Amino acid sequence: MIMKKSSFTLTNISMLVLVQLVLMGTMNSFAQEDDKFGSDPDKCKESVSLYREYYKQKNYADALPGWRWSFFNCPMATKNIVINGPTIIEHFVKKNEADTALKNAYLDTLWMVYDKRVELYPEDKGYVLGRKGMDMYDYAGEDFTDAYNTMTESMKADKLETDPYVLMKLYLAGMKRLVDKQLEIDVMYDLYDEVSTILNAQLKKIPADATEDDNTDLKKINQALSIIDQNFERIAKEEQYVEMMAPKVEAAPEDTELLNKIITMMTKRSWTGNDLYLKCSELSYKLTPSAAAAYGLYEGYGKKGKDAESTKYLEESIKLETDKNEKAEKLLKLAKVYGSQKRYDSARAKAQEAAGLRSGWGEPYIYIGDLYLGTAVSCGDNDCNQKYGIWAAEDMYIKARSTDASLGDAANAKIAKAKQYYPIKKDCFFIGLEGGAKVTVGGWIGVETTARFAD
Repeated sequence: MIMKKSSFTLTNISMLVLVQLVLMGTMNSFAQEDDKFGSDPDKCKESVSLYREYYKQKNYADALPGWRWSFFNCPMATKNIVINGPTIIEHFVKKNEADTALKNAYLDTLWMVYDKRVELYPEDKGYVLGRKGMDMYDYAGEDFTDAYNTMTESMKADKLETDPYVLMKLYLAGMKRLVDKQLEIDVMYDLYDEVSTILNAQLKKIPADATEDDNTDLKKINQALSIIDQNFERIAKEEQYVEMMAPKVEAAPEDTELLNKIITMMTKRSWTGNDLYLKCSELSYKLTPSAAAAYGLYEGYGKKGKDAESTKYLEESIKLETDKNEKAEKLLKLAKVYGSQKRYDSARAKAQEAAGLRSGWGEPYIYIGDLYLGTAVSCGDNDCNQKYGIWAAEDMYIKARSTDASLGDAANAKIAKAKQYYPIKKDCFFIGLEGGAKVTVGGWIGVETTARFAD
């Protein structure tokens, strides 16, 4: 008997297996989709839909039953359940201010909602703990420990992205705990260093021409910095800080992190004339030459009146600096140092270099204008050409104003001052110079400008 050859090939079998796998995957997907709606999907969908409609109308009383059922039975049906929950629950917290027991019960629910969101969506941890911590602060009563610890965790999670208001309330919670003798003062010094460093880093990301009216982030950062600084002023005492930190430096003179922390703190508080500041800067620079350590030596030697050493380390700090904005700021400082030393060409060159590193920044042009105005007389040999530098100075003030809108008032004041020194036509009559003519300023200034006269 002859066996018929089967037409069911290995290829057919492979295709069947593939189809089965696809079907199984699809079924698993559907199963996972159903899982998020809990054991009663129809009831879940109905509850979510119902509470959402009331929520959108801000009718939190009618939203509560549907939201509560959804939260306890199918919290993963939609992320809105844990996002909307705090708003709904906080409505009842405020509504029951007079009933302490009921209010506290709602607060316990509020903390539970935040914790559930962290559990279900761990990627939101920093943000959620920040919201929870701020609410804890607002409802803390007399003990701010939980609020402080929760916002500290938020800061650890979000780092440089931490909400400015979280940092502000974290510091305020710390101050409350300091008063209650739950924290030592050195913890508050460290915390100030940490939160202000984050806020200043955020500030650098804000466009130079932004204002609080058109930039909410700028407004929040400035408000947080202001309140934190005001509170820090209450405890910031130079002698006390030095007395606290000096023994630590003696015990660990090679602890770069400690040294840099002290340098940063003392720089912010303008305590750069203190011997401890200079000592930490020297130790830090010796261990690891860095822009920050070199800048510390510039500040420290400057306060001691050692100008040559101070200038040397400012130049070194600029060489080591990697942040463009910081480098620009330091270059302008160096320009002013050179200017005070009457090294005018070098001063202008550094100011121009600073302007080139930071777009939309007019301060360097203001300074160059000041240099021109202050040295104009020395750049000519008669009543007429000794005024050329005044016109060049005004050119710089105009450039500063057009580059940086925030300097409008300052630049206009400088322009008004320059106009007071304009020559009158008879001063230049003997060379036949007319208004609008192009001239070149003599001496070190050496730039072309346009003649203009007082009325």
